[in-house]
Amino acid sequence: MYHFKRKIIMCIVVMCLLMVGCGEDETADNSLKVYYLDADKEKLVAEDYVPKAKESDLTALITELIRALEKNGEKDRLTNPIEPEIEFDEFKIKENQLSIYFSGAYNNKTGLYEVLTRAAIVKTMCQLDGIDKVDFYVEDQPLMVEGESIGQMDISTFVTDLGNQGGPQSRVVKLYFSDASGQRLVPVDTEVTYPAAEKIADILVDCLIVGPEKVSGDDAGNLLSTIPTGTVLNNVTIRDNICYLDFSREFLELLPNVTSDVTVYSIVDTLCELPNVSRVQFTINSGVRERYGETNGFNKTLDRNLDIILKSE
Repeated sequence: MYHFKRKIIMCIVVMCLLMVGCGEDETADNSLKVYYLDADKEKLVAEDYVPKAKESDLTALITELIRALEKNGEKDRLTNPIEPEIEFDEFKIKENQLSIYFSGAYNNKTGLYEVLTRAAIVKTMCQLDGIDKVDFYVEDQPLMVEGESIGQMDISTFVTDLGNQGGPQSRVVKLYFSDASGQRLVPVDTEVTYPAAEKIADILVDCLIVGPEKVSGDDAGNLLSTIPTGTVLNNVTIRDNICYLDFSREFLELLPNVTSDVTVYSIVDTLCELPNVSRVQFTINSGVRERYGETNGFNKTLDRNLDIILKSE
């Protein structure tokens, strides 16, 4: 009888172990990544995380991930993006956009450290089904960094590995140049390399100023520049999803072989590819003009123009 009971107990133990093993495999499929900073606060490090909340409970998942971001990862060897002195107040979800509200202490973050912590939070949250974009609020006001409103962010907002501040980074961007007729825009995907501290909006406009000669591909020879020679970008500011551009007076010297609409919307459509830009406002040496060549409403904020883009055959 003793041996019989022992066999039964052993069978029960084995069955329990198998059930636990199956549970672990099932849970592993639901694992996420929580992003932290390394000990030197110079790059992001991902750590596997298995949430306790159900996948269908988005509110509970977000709350749980925020609490994970408040703690140091990998047994305190990784730096938590949300420090104790920065109070997390609340969050709101609307149409796949997550808005996170922080206390005023968030404004003490600066430079690459601020970018990395912001990237860690956004990359962690954008893994969730139902969250495509994230924006930050500090004391109920949109997050401002160096005088610019950050606006909506997604994973593409941040370079995969920011590395050391000032180090070269690469990113594929979409630029809009003129077709050979000068009346339509052609979208061109191209890889740009730039310092991590450089603003991507500046990079995009500088690429348009340089022109399509550095663009690779079979159709590169059929593209035309859209910005007048000698044009200087005086200033770029992004606030409330509007990109404010100020050009030098050379911008007013219209190109003879490209329409003014193509010039204007090559810039607007290129910048509106950024997740935190939906409209563009132009000034020339800080002055506003009602018209630019044949383009009316040049003094207003301009939306993306899809009608001017050359349709692929």
